[in-house]
Amino acid sequence: MSSSRERCIHSRQSGRLASTTTADIDELVAGLKDRPRVVLHFHGGLIDDTLGFATAERLAPVYEAAGADPVFFVWSSGLLETLRGNLPQILNESVFRTLLNRVTRYATGIVFQEPGQRALGVVATPTPRAVAAELAQVRAGLEPYARLTAPADVPELTDEEQRQLAAELSTDAELAERTREIVNSVAPAPAEQAAAARDAIGGRAAAATLMSPDIVAELVDRAGTGERALVSTALLVRKTVRVVAAVVGRFRRRTDHGLYPTVVEEILREFYLAGVGAAIWDAMKRQTADTFAASDEARAGRYFLDRFAELLATGTRPQVTVVGHSAGAVFIGNLLDDIARRRAAADDPMPPDFRFRDVVLLAPACTVSQLAPVVRRQAELFDRFRMFTMNDPAERADHLVPFLYPRSLLYFISGVLERGQDKKSAVVPVAGMQHWYLDAAAVDRDSADLRGFLSANPARTVWSPGDGGRGRRSGAISHIAFDDDPDVLASMADMLAD
Repeated sequence: MSSSRERCIHSRQSGRLASTTTADIDELVAGLKDRPRVVLHFHGGLIDDTLGFATAERLAPVYEAAGADPVFFVWSSGLLETLRGNLPQILNESVFRTLLNRVTRYATGIVFQEPGQRALGVVATPTPRAVAAELAQVRAGLEPYARLTAPADVPELTDEEQRQLAAELSTDAELAERTREIVNSVAPAPAEQAAAARDAIGGRAAAATLMSPDIVAELVDRAGTGERALVSTALLVRKTVRVVAAVVGRFRRRTDHGLYPTVVEEILREFYLAGVGAAIWDAMKRQTADTFAASDEARAGRYFLDRFAELLATGTRPQVTVVGHSAGAVFIGNLLDDIARRRAAADDPMPPDFRFRDVVLLAPACTVSQLAPVVRRQAELFDRFRMFTMNDPAERADHLVPFLYPRSLLYFISGVLERGQDKKSAVVPVAGMQHWYLDAAAVDRDSADLRGFLSANPARTVWSPGDGGRGRRSGAISHIAFDDDPDVLASMADMLAD
């Protein structure tokens, strides 16, 4: 039995090999000859390399006890460190709290107003003090405005209403003061201000805000010698009105996550994308695709698949299970996409009769549009599918930032980090969220196909916590718990034994 480290394929940026060599992969694959079962495990994208190796060390005995030889793909994103370090700071910033108050105030008045008020040209908003009192409930662990239920029909925000909001915000002394704080925190000579702001993330500008550097730079660019507060506030006013419109639009389309979480998400999306790890998330997803790309330099995923295909060509036919936790599901999607693409181009090194035995996803962070094409190709690529993920009450209770953002990581990915095909969508369905399977408003083809696939066989989904019998048990009630939950591990062992 080899050590867990020798069972790992360690990759870095663009899927290139890191501490693992091609000779290491050759030896690893050679050791799989004539073995009855193989597991390819892809850990989540939140953990770094060290934790990736630790996960392999912890899970290797579990797979081996079930009679399977594991291969672990170890990679790193740094997203968790960014979220843990920046999100609490952002959500406590004075400018964020001001924006939160104003957007919540207007969104509450527009979305939840009495019937007929808007027809009279009236937007009845609570006072900033009343909103502040409601928002203060987060310190007691309560979700502000959770008791409110949106009407079935929420009208869109009209141009006239947007002009009214902009006019009121333009005279908002507190918003002007927040603007001065940001601009004054970048204090070099005027000619150097814009460049300094763009370089200030983690530097001087961070003393006042972790807003995306391009926004800080634009605020500084607009700062003049006499009217700088007025000119700079105009940018925040315009963006704040846009956030209010986005919140109203999500309630109108029924893609909201509740008032308070939706307001937080849209402020972060408009003002703070750099600070909340959007670039890291995008780069991480690219890495899981680039690892299968053709290249003069060995790529971890492609090199392994090519060597494994050579092994299969010798007649070895192990039952292969792929397991992906969180963003590991994105990795698996790219793996299956690569095989399907190469097979269609008659460039697939895999024998034509090869299929994976099981695809197992643990709290998958891939989008519905990423997973739907995978399940459409089941007949071509794999035999069985099983997804272990939280039911919606558990998902809502797994707070990413306690007291400040009362939803899970998957809610955050859906509401902040992901983009639609147009790169501008306000919210994207994530495959591991039960919320999207309960949402009657989601009627696009991908949602319909994935729902149909899962509902066709109840064994394909395990809503956690729950006990569906052998191979379908899960006690995980947090996103990070799925690859360490005794019930999930026992269920996977049962699947390997079947």
